[in-house]
Amino acid sequence: MGLATKKLFFAATLAAMLVAGTAGAVSPQSSDAPNYFTKHFSTDALADAVKSAVTDAHLAPVSFHHIVVHTRDQVTTSGQGSPTTYTVTMMLEDAGQGLIRRTQAVQSHEGNTVTRFDLTYRGYFPFLSQSIPASANALPPVIETRKVMRFDTHVDGHFSFVYLFGPSGQATFADPGQVICDSGKSYAAAQVSPAIQGQALELNCQTIDNNGITTGKTRFAYLEKYGVALMLHTQNPESSLDSAIVDFTVE
Repeated sequence: MGLATKKLFFAATLAAMLVAGTAGAVSPQSSDAPNYFTKHFSTDALADAVKSAVTDAHLAPVSFHHIVVHTRDQVTTSGQGSPTTYTVTMMLEDAGQGLIRRTQAVQSHEGNTVTRFDLTYRGYFPFLSQSIPASANALPPVIETRKVMRFDTHVDGHFSFVYLFGPSGQATFADPGQVICDSGKSYAAAQVSPAIQGQALELNCQTIDNNGITTGKTRFAYLEKYGVALMLHTQNPESSLDSAIVDFTVE
């Protein structure tokens, strides 16, 4: 797999998300979205080997049912003068067995919308992902984890997630995905948003290709009370994104 393809599927930047393929008419506001989200982004949708890895890990449950987060994201692209601003509505949902379903509706000032669905561990390790521009007329493949090679479940110190993955209905990529993280300082989560309770732990993560080259870096705030990480900054060689939490509501 070439470097450009790796960046497309590994990098967590909004810029990558906005060009992540053709897509279909499913949005968080549509009547089909909740059923689609629940069915296709659950532990039952995981490959058998991945489901077994999740079960064997005996993951602790999360402490919430639903969280709604509104953010204002600024994307700076190399070679462009001013950053582009996007508004994001993110919904986090307890998916059971320690996993979290996440949907993000991303809107530009021009009104262009992209919806992203994910099934994650704590918001930073991906199992299933799909990005859907509202203007397209066919669903893109889900990027799915097919085998877990390493799965560190703690959030302190050094930890990583190594996995084989590929688009649904297509062959598995030869190179594994690698997310490597290190925890940093602990601070009051209210510094991220006044509505967030408890402590936040800084997580600095990198996506690494098969040659050991870093293709992207992301800084998260891991919210200890809720057991979920929120992205604050991400970058790759082409672009960077800074995310500000505007509103945080636990339901």
